[in-house]
Amino acid sequence: MFEKKAIRKTVRARLAAMTDEERVIKNAAITAKFLSSPEYKSARSIFVYFSTEEEADTRALIRRALLDGKEIFLPRTAGDDMFLIPYEEGDPMDLNPTYCVEEPLGEATDRVPDLAVIPLIAFDKDKRRLGRGKGYYDRFLKGYDGVSVALAFSEQECDLVPTEEFDLSPQVVITDKERIG
Repeated sequence: MFEKKAIRKTVRARLAAMTDEERVIKNAAITAKFLSSPEYKSARSIFVYFSTEEEADTRALIRRALLDGKEIFLPRTAGDDMFLIPYEEGDPMDLNPTYCVEEPLGEATDRVPDLAVIPLIAFDKDKRRLGRGKGYYDRFLKGYDGVSVALAFSEQECDLVPTEEFDLSPQVVITDKERIG
């Protein structure tokens, strides 16, 4: 547990050291790599999150996906549960005070998207990911048969991310510098 806290602290310090200009350039590179990926091109529906300051920006890719006619789902959390909510630009949103992220107010769906974009705090070359610690995305991935991709800044890469038996990895990690998987 201590090791995970130390990794989160280290990665957050690296992210805080990035300039606004670096962040813009890196976000553009991550978005371009994602939009040109075979996973994106073949997906008809995508589950993605509204990013926070410590995550690669997902808003541009959400806008692009909607323009490309793809169906978008955003997460909404309640207690230990995460729900997929269909999203269109301009849909009403609410701020989740626990995570300081906007969540949609629409009705949850049982539909399963082709592609899931999952968040992370840190990752390693073996695509092990460290999240925020509540396990929402690990539980989602446990029953998910589609393709999962994580987006990250290269600053979020670590030598080794410790995992437990319930931790699940994305199939692909896309950073501003590389694609893993």
